[in-house]
Amino acid sequence: MKKMVLILLGGIMVVTGMMHAGAKAVVTGPVVTFEGGSLYRSGKVPVLDLHGSFHAMGRQYGYLLAEELQLLYGEAIENYFLKEKGLSAAVMDQTAEALYDLYPRRFKDILTGMAETSGLSLKQQIRLNALELYGVLTGCSGIFAWGEYAGNGPLIAGRNYDWFDSYAGFARKLAVTVWHPDSGIPTAMVTFAGVMYMTTGMNAEGLFLELNNGMPSGGGLTYTNRVPAIVSLMGFLMDYERIPQLDAAFHSTRPEFAFIITVADKEGAFAYEWAPFDLKRRGPDREGLLVATNHFADPAWGLALQPGTGFESPLRRENLLHLAEEHKGVMGLDTMAAVLDTPMDQGGATWPPEGNIRTVYQVIALPGERMFRIKVPGYQEWTDVDLKPFFQ
Repeated sequence: MKKMVLILLGGIMVVTGMMHAGAKAVVTGPVVTFEGGSLYRSGKVPVLDLHGSFHAMGRQYGYLLAEELQLLYGEAIENYFLKEKGLSAAVMDQTAEALYDLYPRRFKDILTGMAETSGLSLKQQIRLNALELYGVLTGCSGIFAWGEYAGNGPLIAGRNYDWFDSYAGFARKLAVTVWHPDSGIPTAMVTFAGVMYMTTGMNAEGLFLELNNGMPSGGGLTYTNRVPAIVSLMGFLMDYERIPQLDAAFHSTRPEFAFIITVADKEGAFAYEWAPFDLKRRGPDREGLLVATNHFADPAWGLALQPGTGFESPLRRENLLHLAEEHKGVMGLDTMAAVLDTPMDQGGATWPPEGNIRTVYQVIALPGERMFRIKVPGYQEWTDVDLKPFFQ
């Protein structure tokens, strides 16, 4: 019997998530393995577990997610941007190549490896990698609760990822990727299939970050001679173990345009209001609570954003602060899911399921527990991804 149990555990890894109302139990598999990498699933969301050099992990990614990559390329690049929107191939390639050209070599190696196994050429992979650069950024929201707000439980983070309506369809190809580089900290990221940069992620040391557009306050000033911040953030989580190290990285790096990056560990959270010309680290709005949308909220800037501007940023921020007060002391997984599911017209921060702007996916994170809970509205209800077995 003992031998049989060991065989079963070795052959079928079942990563059990934390069971909560409204969330599925989780990551099963592996579904497929290739050259040291494995593909699991949490509901409909693929979870990739990749190991080795960046080139090797790219090969694993390309093979394991080949179907999703080819489908998303056809749907987004060919059918939507080139045919429906009329974006010229020359402009697309100029945009995509400009992003790729400034990548560190190790991250270029990922895309090179993917092109060897995915069925897409390197040019196609580079186009797909720039999926979010073929339009204007919209708004996102982040809310972090700890201490009294979390009932003295672990810090919990929630984020809405907001984009234009077409991206709601693209989010059906959302993926969780866990990177285990030969040299570096294991790091998990959540984003569209084929996109190799960080907008939502957590590393094995329990550092979590999420990215919001900061241009409503930082303006449209853009530099073309800086490494894109979304690429730098991927390196930050692979390279740094503690908040002070991450803080030094932010203070040593200038973005190409304005962002708001909220960062947390199990102890607390900060918002980096990160403009091309300056940086301010904003602390909690209240002890144990931090909310970030799309405008700089640190009073030291001396800036004000009028209601009705900035993708409803002031409204979403005030709504989240109000909801946090309503649920003070019980901000756990289920409560955070309910907060994120509250639409703007009902006092929340989530965009409606119809309209030009949508909340295309949502992530809840428990940095201390190394756990994600993920939802793709209209496609995948809340489902848990326990990262501990992958990080170990």
